[in-house]
Amino acid sequence: MEKPIFKTPSVKLTLFWGSEELIASYSDVLYKGYESDDAMKRVNSEQGILKRRILKFLNDGHHSVFEFMGAQWLIEGSRAFTHEIIRHRVASYWQESQRYVDYSKQNLRYCVPANFKADELFNSLSSAYLNMRASEVSPENARYLLPNASCSRLWVQMNAREFFLNFLPLRTGNGAFHEIRLIAWLMFDLIIKQFPITSEWVWQNLPKLHPDYCRGIKDNTDCRIKSIDDAFKIWGMKIPNNLSILMNTKL
Repeated sequence: MEKPIFKTPSVKLTLFWGSEELIASYSDVLYKGYESDDAMKRVNSEQGILKRRILKFLNDGHHSVFEFMGAQWLIEGSRAFTHEIIRHRVASYWQESQRYVDYSKQNLRYCVPANFKADELFNSLSSAYLNMRASEVSPENARYLLPNASCSRLWVQMNAREFFLNFLPLRTGNGAFHEIRLIAWLMFDLIIKQFPITSEWVWQNLPKLHPDYCRGIKDNTDCRIKSIDDAFKIWGMKIPNNLSILMNTKL
């Protein structure tokens, strides 16, 4: 029997659509009668117009326009994590199937925090699963032995309104489960450069976007920094570069 693999959560950006430039340009198309090509040329040529328009949409609460851009991520995390993220209804999900994937033909994978010491237990669970499969128990029945720590791949799609203004404030807050906090920050890190104006505004305003964001923090500690440091420390992972740059940006 091959020993199980212990992994940390991972996130890969698979696709993004729309752009801040496109949203800003359609202000001219829909409010001033411009042709779309001319509107885009104006946004790309007039200094400052892009940032002014995106910030106005955000500050004025005109958030529906951000549904015209978004992203897809391929995420690997524990089943404990996937049970939480799928509660976000304004999103699309396609998840690894424990019913059809036969883990007797590959290593069982477990996603657990850095100091989670239960190797013997996981070895026993893996052995029990493999014994069931050797006894011709189907994968859909053998999966009942697999714990919440089992790694699961999840393909996720969200529009920018859902991600930036609902998911991120809720799931990076200090009251959120540490694994979904970690993954939310990793998702954010991957689209900072794709949607830079929106990303910076959301970063600056995160503590204001959810009333419980700073749960348990009573001093002058930056709630965002605390959330990041805590989650990445629990999982023994390095904070990625784009996120590190924003962490040095003051409120």
